[in-house]
Amino acid sequence: MKRIVWLCGILLVSQITGCASLNTSTGTAEDQIDYWLDRQEYGKALALVRDVDTSPSPVISNLQDTREKISAHIASYEQQVIAMADIAAATNDWRTAFDLYREALARLPDSTLLQQGEQKLIQSHAEHLERLELERLIAKGEWTLKDLETRKVAEANKSGSWLGRYLLKRKIADANALGLELAGYGKRALERKDLPLANRILPLALNLSNTTETRALSTQLQEALTPEARKDEETPTLNEQQRIAEKKVVARRTRADQHAKEGRPGGNGQEQNDAKRLMAEFRKACQEKQYVEAQQLMAQLKRQGVDTQEFEKLSAQLASDVATHVKGLIRIGVIHYSQQQYDQALAVWKQAQVLDPENEQLTARIKRVTRVTDNLQNLRLKSGAAQ
Repeated sequence: MKRIVWLCGILLVSQITGCASLNTSTGTAEDQIDYWLDRQEYGKALALVRDVDTSPSPVISNLQDTREKISAHIASYEQQVIAMADIAAATNDWRTAFDLYREALARLPDSTLLQQGEQKLIQSHAEHLERLELERLIAKGEWTLKDLETRKVAEANKSGSWLGRYLLKRKIADANALGLELAGYGKRALERKDLPLANRILPLALNLSNTTETRALSTQLQEALTPEARKDEETPTLNEQQRIAEKKVVARRTRADQHAKEGRPGGNGQEQNDAKRLMAEFRKACQEKQYVEAQQLMAQLKRQGVDTQEFEKLSAQLASDVATHVKGLIRIGVIHYSQQQYDQALAVWKQAQVLDPENEQLTARIKRVTRVTDNLQNLRLKSGAAQ
């Protein structure tokens, strides 16, 4: 009896082995490549193609088509990672951005695009940290200047002790060091021709540290600002006739539009000025990708009946940009959710919902993650009560 069972086992194993060999001989390599592509394991898919290419009896009918298919998948994946990392960086979610590149480079370590994207992200992050440090220094400098002035007044109004004079000298020395540090930032701003930033830093640096270096930089700033001011003053006089002609054309068109459109409230000068101001703010918000502000301004302009060609063009572009941005935020939220970072996922999806409140997919995701966080909170409370 035992011998019969043993023989049956051998027959069963031989049948399974035979089926496996049959599968391998009928195109398992192509199925395996599709499997790796679905899992985004592009390195393994490429390695399998190389193995098949060197095999004496290739089991893939058209290696060139297979290579092109893998390359297309890789290109799409690279662009998706770069776009999502850019969106994460734009919302100061640097951890997610770096995680995206780290995971992608683990899959495609030789990708030049991903390597360049990661280097660009590292540089952007460094610039972000430098901006934060500069804001901290400016705030510290403004506070130090006020504190120093208060100390000087207090010291002048009383018979100064040696301790008071000593502390005042320490304050002045600290202010001098801070002024020189700010002057370094101002100098780099001048080198980059970032005059607004230099004009924000250098006057403060000079008030904190009236040294030869800060005075020289302040003089350089004034010399750089003077041509700009002169240019701004002279520009209107250069094309005065052209500007007058354009204003007349615009005025005629405005009057014609007002007569042609019935049912709208008559525009007076104040309303026209408000519309121009709103339009300028709307244009700026669109350019700076301040989507929430841009949407609010667009709604105000629509209520005022503005329908110029520029407004229609900017509105269409804003809708497209917002849709792309919302999709990116949804993907970032999905990444947080998959890593069980539910609070971060909820925060990102709520940002997206502000831009697209009618998005049913977003509403469903927010309800789901809220339900998960509520359940986790209840479990923690029960666990604490049990202990």
